Amino acid sequence: MDLFFSDVRDKYISRVIKGNTFADIGGLWGTVNEKVSVAHKYGASDLNMMDIQPPESDLWHRFRERMVALGVTGCRCVTMDLGNPQIGSTVQPVDVVHCSGVLYHHPDPMLLLANLRRVSRKYVILTSAIIRNEIKNRKGRYSLPPSSVLFVPALSDAEREIMKAHWEPYGTAYGLTQKYDFAVDDFAPWWWLPTATALLAMCTAAGFSVEDSAHTWNDNALTVLLRCPAGQ
Repeated sequence: MDLFFSDVRDKYISRVIKGNTFADIGGLWGTVNEKVSVAHKYGASDLNMMDIQPPESDLWHRFRERMVALGVTGCRCVTMDLGNPQIGSTVQPVDVVHCSGVLYHHPDPMLLLANLRRVSRKYVILTSAIIRNEIKNRKGRYSLPPSSVLFVPALSDAEREIMKAHWEPYGTAYGLTQKYDFAVDDFAPWWWLPTATALLAMCTAAGFSVEDSAHTWNDNALTVLLRCPAGQ
């Protein structure tokens, strides 16, 4: 009998995790969005949380408290930067990696995808915000071809107003719902918004094969189950 999953990320984790090692990269933000507990539930053999937050961050404390409350033990907590070009020599690869809400916050998304390959041996479950091919609202119309990736710092004031009207119901998106002074070492704003077609192409260009994908967040995000190259 098929299980019901309210979150497609949980469904993908359950498909590939049993007996495999697992890392959730970037899952500290909000704490309750972590997927370590999901991997534990479905039979991961080893658990890791990896995040750019410094060891003294209160987010680590809250994450550990959550693990205790859920009865999850033995999870390693690792401070790391997924954008580090030398990540292959600093992070031990695991079988399955989950990474959600990170790609569009980074100024170099292809480096991020390449590094996900370096730290995963079998699968990556990736979720990123995306942009629809057309957005139309009271502020105007914004359209782009399927192959496009929107560079958020390049938005004009008029274009940003269209984006603001679209994204404000979903929360704060620095650079979209308000102006932002971008700097390449600042990961708070939204840097890039690929279309679904472009995101899938980015993943294949990085060397992954796409096993499955699903639109989420009212078609504003895409979750992708990626397989790493054989013999990696």
